[in-house]
Amino acid sequence: MGRVGMLLCAMVVMCTGSWGVTAAAEPPSSPAEETLRIMHFVLAGTVPLERARGFVDEAQAAGFTAVQVLLTDGVQFDHAPWKPVKTAWTKAEFISWVAYARAHSLEVIPEVKLLTHQEKFFQRQYPGLMFNTVSYDPRKDATYAVVFPFLDEVIEAVHPQAIHIGHDEAFGWTVGQVSKWLKLGEVMIPADLFLRDVVRVHDYLSRKGVETWMWADMVLSPAELPGAQTKHLHGIAAGYGKALRHQLPRDIVMCDWHSSDEQGSFPSMDIMQLEGFRVIGATWKRESTTRKFSRYALSRHAYGLMATTGFHVQQNDTDMVHWIIQASGALFRNPDAVVPPMPTSAGSLEGKG
Repeated sequence: MGRVGMLLCAMVVMCTGSWGVTAAAEPPSSPAEETLRIMHFVLAGTVPLERARGFVDEAQAAGFTAVQVLLTDGVQFDHAPWKPVKTAWTKAEFISWVAYARAHSLEVIPEVKLLTHQEKFFQRQYPGLMFNTVSYDPRKDATYAVVFPFLDEVIEAVHPQAIHIGHDEAFGWTVGQVSKWLKLGEVMIPADLFLRDVVRVHDYLSRKGVETWMWADMVLSPAELPGAQTKHLHGIAAGYGKALRHQLPRDIVMCDWHSSDEQGSFPSMDIMQLEGFRVIGATWKRESTTRKFSRYALSRHAYGLMATTGFHVQQNDTDMVHWIIQASGALFRNPDAVVPPMPTSAGSLEGKG
């Protein structure tokens, strides 16, 4: 070995403390350093500011690189269409939390429920702008006179690299929930209007220099993924699924959510990657699913992995939230990591988080 080679080896020893031994948290030759690790939580009015700062501390300690926060009535914005709850943060408090997260090396990705799930965004404040009970109407310019000023305010407050625009579950978690989400006689938002809204919002954010992220369930269908769990594949109506996906801008980041799948492969990720999309694999609280999806996503050099905490934050299920953050953070870096047992408060491992 030459002097240069000896010098390089000595530098490795100095940095790692051993000859050729990889740190325990990372598998050998892992692409994990190239993969975003995102902790997701819903910012509703039941989350005190100090508790949210605690999430930042935990996420940083667990090796996350970003936090995605769903904005709803837990924050007072000047242009928010919702009515804030009494315990909502002020805008200044939210900005201070964003600064706290960035000081702890976490990028902040705001999520806004656009088009679908309007119980969280419009919250029935604009009945004349609704297409049905749960989706606003993309045909009306007045809709965007509400949406765009709010996005502008979020961009000015956060200066984010990306905004997650939701667009999930146009008829609920499963087909059987249509009657729960839509009133008698209503129809779900058609695929052409879904596409119109995504493109219009994407183009608006692009002009602002902000990436668009969205949930992928409405652009995936069981027909093209035989054998996969169907509860995360909602693109079954005419014009949805593959037909819709093929019309979307390829710079949109697709967030592929799997809460309880037990298979070893996740071809939904492959399909979208091969079509030119960057894909984030999103998990919940089933350890085996998180382990398998992490392994698969890392082997495919996924754009990111996201740990969702679901309703456990709002239910003050502290032990469960701690476990999701710690276990996911470990498995996102090394799918073979040993993680502590799940708390007894786990509840159902099925359904939507």
